[in-house]
Amino acid sequence: MATARALAHELHAANAKLVYGGGTTGLMGEVARTLVSLSGPSAVNGFIPRALVAFYPEAAGGVPSGVAGKLLQEEGKQAERVVSRGDEARIEGDQKLGSSLAEGEYGRITLVDSMHERKQRMAELVLAGGPGSGFVALPGGYGTLEEVAEVITWNQLGIHDRGIILLNINGFWDGVVAWIAMAAQRKFIGAANKDIAVECKEVEQVMRALEEYRPSGGRLSLSWGCK
Repeated sequence: MATARALAHELHAANAKLVYGGGTTGLMGEVARTLVSLSGPSAVNGFIPRALVAFYPEAAGGVPSGVAGKLLQEEGKQAERVVSRGDEARIEGDQKLGSSLAEGEYGRITLVDSMHERKQRMAELVLAGGPGSGFVALPGGYGTLEEVAEVITWNQLGIHDRGIILLNINGFWDGVVAWIAMAAQRKFIGAANKDIAVECKEVEQVMRALEEYRPSGGRLSLSWGCK
């Protein structure tokens, strides 16, 4: 948690914005909350699927609280009003509902429909960030591992050229770093691509590593309609 807060201070000092999965718990919730306290809500953009909102600890009695929860409740009220006006109003209302957004102590939180949309919206903002923007992985679970593997794969395929940082606090990512080295040694990963993800053992190294990141020479030169 101290590392999460320290990362937020590094982002604030660099006048950088945070894009994350919209949760209020764990390390990412702490990064978001701390950065908002330093830079304001506009410095943080969170995206969370509606289906996940009710499962966060602030939910009480099945009724979600917090910014995302209140947004979800307001969407439900709006949907009820729309349905009560008949089919014509239902169509008009469906067009208006879409993704909803609100601001609070965890930044600008946007509700989306799926995990795929969540990751797409996050990636689009990161890629729009220009030089020095990128992806930073703090310790996490299955979801974190899946997202790290995906952004590494996208980099290898030429979908993006942004930096990917494994913030290896207390050796958390040692196993992944060792696996990458072994996979490269056994030629499952090209030698030029083994350093797509950069290991940082100190939070103070992260921003410089992103700024100095250079894409590997082994990336595929494919046209994806994006940078």
